[in-house]
Amino acid sequence: MRWCKNCLEPDTRPGQVFDEDGICTPCHFQKFGTTPQAWEERRAELRDVVDWAQARRSPGKYDCVIGVSGGKDSTCLALFAREVGMIPLLVSCTYPPQQMSDLGAYDLSNLVSLGFDIITINIAPEVMKRAMRLSFLEFANWCKPSELALYGSIPRIALSQGISLACAGENPFLSFGNECGSMDGDASNITNMHTLGDGDLAPYLKDGNSKENMLMFRFPEKDKRAQHQLRMVYLGYYMEHWSLSQNAITAKKHGLKVRTGKDADPALTGAYHDHTALDEDFVFVNQYLKYLKYGFGQTAQQVSDDIRHGLAKREDMIEIVRKYDGCCDHSYIKKFIDFIEISEEAFWDVAERCRNLDIWEKQGTRWRLKYPPE
Repeated sequence: MRWCKNCLEPDTRPGQVFDEDGICTPCHFQKFGTTPQAWEERRAELRDVVDWAQARRSPGKYDCVIGVSGGKDSTCLALFAREVGMIPLLVSCTYPPQQMSDLGAYDLSNLVSLGFDIITINIAPEVMKRAMRLSFLEFANWCKPSELALYGSIPRIALSQGISLACAGENPFLSFGNECGSMDGDASNITNMHTLGDGDLAPYLKDGNSKENMLMFRFPEKDKRAQHQLRMVYLGYYMEHWSLSQNAITAKKHGLKVRTGKDADPALTGAYHDHTALDEDFVFVNQYLKYLKYGFGQTAQQVSDDIRHGLAKREDMIEIVRKYDGCCDHSYIKKFIDFIEISEEAFWDVAERCRNLDIWEKQGTRWRLKYPPE
């Protein structure tokens, strides 16, 4: 296990590639892909995207669909789309009521107050619960079906409304080094994302779930997207000041509320930022499981983004990552297992089975990373 020499991104992330100097993909791109000339080319490409979408807009209709949660990134995406002259229809695939936070509901309504139209998609709670439970037990990752519904709803709503442009946020390859994404703003292969499994629903078609009641988890077929000339882009790729922290600063100026108190304590959440996962808490459980699998969690990802954008120094963040990465208060685990209706014993059985013994070793009764960041 190696850590990027520029930030604190490890090479254990699926798809992450280090160059010959030990620099991760997003740091390499930040250095060479954000020159003045590169931004001039991106602005020209964005103009072409906007013109293309507007040329296909029917009078009185929207020209793009943007997937949103109400958080910092989606707030900035919506504002940016309006700034460049588009008329966006926002779509939010919300979590079940037992999972959705009051803060998330507030921030989603804040988007409405900013003058945007939003379609909300509410998956039947029992269908989502079963899918999440199956995903957790099978993959030690409850997020897979949630992300299928989230990302699948964007092109699905675009097709249903006769809109030719569907927009996601950041390009995961260039922003984090994930194995999916592209070298530009093209999001046509988004189903290749590690958590999406190319849109395969087979693992979740049990315990009463079926293709019929999981319609909203399914991506529209590629031939249908081609037939309607649906274009999918990572809109965040075209935003010059896109970063986790900069988006939070901008969104807060437009009414976004962030975490406070214990829900913003990195010793409890494992998240360095107070503007992360505002709509629900189960993400902290998933980040803990990611820590067991790959040796890094949310703090490493967040401080790495800050380092890349000149908001922090690597040497100052090493101890922060060592201290907080992988933290997850038991209250979040308890809330999660109560929702998906499994025992605590079953949870810890899955958690320990997914621990990567190539990067973990036991000292006495405690586990430690063999290769901590340094």
